[in-house]
Amino acid sequence: MMMTGIGRLGLAFAITATWFVMTPAASHSQEPRPQPEEVRLRAEVKTLTSPAFGGRRGEGGRKTAEHLVEAFRALKLEPLFDGRYTQAIPDGNAGRIIGQNVGARIVGSDPKLRDEWIVLAAHFDHLGVREGQLYPGADDNASGVAMMLEVARAMARSPEASKRSLMFIGFDLEEIGLYGSRYFVEHAPVPLKQISLFITADMIGRSLGGVCDPYVFVMGSEHAPGLRPWIDQASKDRPVKVGMLGTDLLVLDRSDYGPFRAREIPYLFFSTGENPTYHTPDDRPETLDYPKLEAISRVIHKVVEQAGSATKVPTWIQAPENTIAEVATVRDILRSLLENRETLKIGVAQLYLMNNTVRTLDAIVERGSITSSERATMVNVARLVLIAIL
Repeated sequence: MMMTGIGRLGLAFAITATWFVMTPAASHSQEPRPQPEEVRLRAEVKTLTSPAFGGRRGEGGRKTAEHLVEAFRALKLEPLFDGRYTQAIPDGNAGRIIGQNVGARIVGSDPKLRDEWIVLAAHFDHLGVREGQLYPGADDNASGVAMMLEVARAMARSPEASKRSLMFIGFDLEEIGLYGSRYFVEHAPVPLKQISLFITADMIGRSLGGVCDPYVFVMGSEHAPGLRPWIDQASKDRPVKVGMLGTDLLVLDRSDYGPFRAREIPYLFFSTGENPTYHTPDDRPETLDYPKLEAISRVIHKVVEQAGSATKVPTWIQAPENTIAEVATVRDILRSLLENRETLKIGVAQLYLMNNTVRTLDAIVERGSITSSERATMVNVARLVLIAIL
């Protein structure tokens, strides 16, 4: 039934008036649950990429560590390392200190669950200054550090305390072989068996190849499939598309999930992938997609909330469990790259391989299942394409 504009206005007024009468006055004073905010993410990225932090290597890395310590103190978080916020990283040979991890904690509220830990981390180091040129590292990885600090703020100020304990860590020396995270797992402040879930993010402010705009990719759920419903729920109705991929699509461990993966600790690795400014002086703060960074940060925040208070955290399974959704994601990535073939300068041979692969993956998605040999071929093609194009 259609109503006139006046009729709709009158009905709206009546409903609104009834709502005000029926709703307790106290509800108007309730503040929304804290969550990561774009304005704060933007400000943090701008700070970390400023010349004062020298590309976050050497003296700039030391200043960045001090900045993170002050950020954790401002949030009133407890220090993670025996009363200290910093964990010195020595050179294995000379014994000199070459870097430092920075960490804080929130002890869980549940006496039965507080000995289980959820870890959220991001590496803060970058490439420094080379031949007088500053490498700001906005996406790599000021974006991840900003996310980590914003999730820490939201969790610290949440009206509902996490049942499990939480660690927030800025890893140093990721760019020289995951040195900071490798040292951490060898000298962890709690037994590794008490870490229920490790989450990290590296480059979450742009898009793969500069063209796969809707996507953020999440790796690691193949070893803990029970995490997938949490990710689905956390990303529901958000302006970002989550593509869950197997970590074996990457030839090597590309970020700080590696040392945790090697010890069979459930992990999730969030990334939007390499973009054209990767490891260049052009990785500047004005190039980031801040609404996307906010959306991804809120997804991660929700996963941390769920992990912190769930009855049980999914455990590690040895044989990876991959899904048909992964096939659809790889297919869609290839399609996006093909749609931008001129910009990406995709050659004839690559074009032929990618088009054939898309057709094959279309058929697999329609069938609804993939064989181990088909997946192995898909992984090899994806690796070749990413190496050749990006």
